[in-house]
Amino acid sequence: MTRMQNCLTGMLIMLALGGCRDEQKVKAEQDTLVNSSLDNMLTVKGGHFQMGDFGPLIGEKLPFSADRDNKPLHPIELSDFRIGKYRVTWGEFNRWLDIQRRNLSDFYEDARDSKYTWKSGREALGDSYPASASWNDARSYCLWLGQVSHRHIDLPTEAQWEYAARSRGQFLIFGNSDNWFHYENDEARNTAPSAENRPVGSYTPNPLGLYDMQGNGTDWIKDWYAADYYHHSLAKDPVGPAEGNKRVIRGTHHDAGGGYTITRGSMAPDKVLGPPSTSSGFRCAENNLPTKNE
Repeated sequence: MTRMQNCLTGMLIMLALGGCRDEQKVKAEQDTLVNSSLDNMLTVKGGHFQMGDFGPLIGEKLPFSADRDNKPLHPIELSDFRIGKYRVTWGEFNRWLDIQRRNLSDFYEDARDSKYTWKSGREALGDSYPASASWNDARSYCLWLGQVSHRHIDLPTEAQWEYAARSRGQFLIFGNSDNWFHYENDEARNTAPSAENRPVGSYTPNPLGLYDMQGNGTDWIKDWYAADYYHHSLAKDPVGPAEGNKRVIRGTHHDAGGGYTITRGSMAPDKVLGPPSTSSGFRCAENNLPTKNE
């Protein structure tokens, strides 16, 4: 073997070893992300509840809102599921993009590099803050998490989200820690933009143990949006309309103001809303949980 051939062989071996080390690093990062995501999921025992504006059933027996898309109140039965205690953070979302060999999102780069982004907006791009993503990317993230963990993981359905926000369907109009309108906190956030988005887990969870079901952004939902869907919803494990133009968004930007656990929103699946005033965030849910005998 000539000297040149020896050199080429050595270079190929070094490249192969380097490639193996890169693959091992990516595998380790993937395992860390998957394991932490699964550890941060909370099991929600299924059951029956009344979905929608339950105002006529309690208190003064009057609707809580004038919205028509959260009516009529209708009975729902849900199977057991698990759901993320926190929204997916920028650190997790950007790590996923890197594992997928994708660039940072256009929204993230624009917000990070623009001289017009407020200081509070830059702070809200920190690794521990809730990520802002399109529905398309949010669902791809959850499906990927399910694929690599061999579990049935997706975005939560609208019924799952409301059931969890209301701590297993209780008559809770606010998805915060005490079902109380925190006017002072909400007012403070309106006057102090830097306080509008905080790292996940900054506020007390709801009684079920879920964070930011009320405030600190919103959650993408798997379902297509239809204003009249509650008239046609399945009674067991509903998954929304078969088609549509917008996807459901649930949750509110502030601790109390701006909506209730029954408030429905919608947005085009390719759109992204970002901090400091709001964010189109997401959390994942696991379905088809194994039984104790499996």
